[in-house]
Amino acid sequence: MNAFITTPSISRERAPDGIEHTTARWQTWHCDSNTFQHRYVPGATFYVVKGRARLTFAHGAQLDIEAGDFVSIGDGAEAVWEISAPVETRYAYHDDRRPATEARS
Repeated sequence: MNAFITTPSISRERAPDGIEHTTARWQTWHCDSNTFQHRYVPGATFYVVKGRARLTFAHGAQLDIEAGDFVSIGDGAEAVWEISAPVETRYAYHDDRRPATEARS
């Protein structure tokens, strides 16, 4: 039996102009632990307000993030965060399994 397995999407870009206003009503998350593990169900999009971390995903990809980044992680991804500077993000979970689009308006 062949099972079709997909790798969750992961993207990072510099946050667009106006991101502070756009994400003002999103949830805020703070973490100053050395590591944090999370499974993204559903996926999430977040703006890194401050801090720095390396995310290592279960499928092997790594992603370095820092203040000013805009990140989207697809449904089903699992990541261990190695936090090198305390992190604050504003985040929104993906509705009906599609990436949040509010920050792109």
